[in-house]
Amino acid sequence: MKEQDYGAGETIYNQGEPGDAMFIIKEGKIEVLRNVDGGNARLAILPKGAIFGEMAVLRDRPRSTTTRALGPVRLVVLPKDAFLKAFTRDNPLGLKLLRTLCERLSQAGDQLLQNRLFSEGAWMRGVDEIRLLPDSPEMERQIGKDGLTVDKLPFRIGRQPGAGDPTQAEPAELTLASGGNEQLSLIHLAIVEHDGRLAVRDLHSRLGTLVNGTRIASFEQSDSAELTLGENSLQTGGVDSPYRFHVIVRRKAT
Repeated sequence: MKEQDYGAGETIYNQGEPGDAMFIIKEGKIEVLRNVDGGNARLAILPKGAIFGEMAVLRDRPRSTTTRALGPVRLVVLPKDAFLKAFTRDNPLGLKLLRTLCERLSQAGDQLLQNRLFSEGAWMRGVDEIRLLPDSPEMERQIGKDGLTVDKLPFRIGRQPGAGDPTQAEPAELTLASGGNEQLSLIHLAIVEHDGRLAVRDLHSRLGTLVNGTRIASFEQSDSAELTLGENSLQTGGVDSPYRFHVIVRRKAT
């Protein structure tokens, strides 16, 4: 085994390349991407301690994903030949079973993708309209039953400033009355374009943001999440927060 460093944004391996090694993340995080309809869909973010790249090694197939460093990364690299020799010597039956399991997992993953059971991400080139609708009585009171149209990005959401709050050079596009409720930060989140896709980014809020049930925050594994075509759920703070919305992403007519 050896250690290898990668810089932010540097590719570790590309989809379709030979599986010549497996990796352990010693420091940093990496993102796992798959090419879908000409664009890269993020499948996962892997933290320190995670093992990846083993599927191609065990199946003796090309890489099914691309992996890229999120910030500086240090990896422990285990070459394919060294791994297979050790496994064959110590447990040849175990290697056969592992290969069978990996093959079945890969087939299941491909089937999920083909059936679009992975959420279909919203590529900006295919988006016709973004609409923010209320999902609580409090939000209906503040933005109306019909909600509003997001007509430019980034679109930031936060609370109305109070006495003692710092002056914002660029206030949020939507400011909401909070009445001292800590579920909503001064500048809480933004709907943004990221790598050609529509996403939500938490802006260092105190309690984070829930996007389609997944929490994003500076203190979580990721501070952003992609939106999908159709209906998305968006909530600032915790699960009991009244700041709940539906984000409706409409596809352009073809």
